[in-house]
Amino acid sequence: MKKLFATAATAIGLLAAAIPAMAQNYPNRPIKLIVPYSAGGVTDQLGRTFAEFAGKRLGQPIIIENKTGANGTLGAVQMLSADPAGYALTMIPIGVFRMPHITGAQYDPLKDLTYISTVCGFNYYVAVNASSPWKTLAELVDYSKKKTGPVSYGTPGAYSSQHIGMAQLGEKAGADWTHIPFKGDADAMAALLGNHIQAVVSASSVLPYVSSGKMRVLAALGDKRSPDLPNVPTLKEQGYPIVHTSPFGFAGPKGMDPAVVKKLEDAFRDVYNDPQFQVALQKLGMTPLYMDQATYTKYARDTYLGERDSLKAMVASVNK
Repeated sequence: MKKLFATAATAIGLLAAAIPAMAQNYPNRPIKLIVPYSAGGVTDQLGRTFAEFAGKRLGQPIIIENKTGANGTLGAVQMLSADPAGYALTMIPIGVFRMPHITGAQYDPLKDLTYISTVCGFNYYVAVNASSPWKTLAELVDYSKKKTGPVSYGTPGAYSSQHIGMAQLGEKAGADWTHIPFKGDADAMAALLGNHIQAVVSASSVLPYVSSGKMRVLAALGDKRSPDLPNVPTLKEQGYPIVHTSPFGFAGPKGMDPAVVKKLEDAFRDVYNDPQFQVALQKLGMTPLYMDQATYTKYARDTYLGERDSLKAMVASVNK
């Protein structure tokens, strides 16, 4: 019996010693990062840029995998079946915290994910085709009220920040328009340029089209004007107290080794502090925004619980 206990104790000791060793050797193979939107959009570009910078620091390539649909939550769903060893991660849009209140979700944001950090946030804009007759938001709102023609707007998904912001604007302004959800910014941009919809509410994907003269931005949804478009007034400035910003972060499955999480957190912080990465963020039209593991975990909890009642009320209103 003593020999049995001694053998068991030895095995437990070896296992305990092996866990730190595994963390020290992490990563020893490529890491998969899920981008929960279609290829070509600003989120995809951000994911690929970040993967390049982070992969160099971790000493292993980070491979991008696009999983589109479900308002950017498919990455979180994938984490339910992912090995917690740290070789499968996902980008986390704010919709991950909202969809459980709206349509239900397979995952629990508070139990099924290990949050690592954020490095940036989105600015959102209401944009129209440059060939359209609307030069201001007031003109677009007035057109929709007169019902002289259809007004539809595109977003990357139902109940995204873009959708919620535009729905709130429609309610406050008395505007009559129709939401068209797409799988990502790139698809919505193509629909606007093809005159299949009259407006988009998008992140910085609109900026190249504004620079080339193909699109016109009527409003920004941030608390302050965007440094990329300083001449574009916010919704607040135009009389509508509506603000939407969206930190974008990274997470893995539940049960990750804290030592592995710390390695990822340290590498991601180093990426954030890299001047070249900051330049890349600026080119993508993203706002730098860093949260460490503890801060991001608290943000996830506060956002998930804090928006619950308002989102359920919005869903009830829509479904009347």
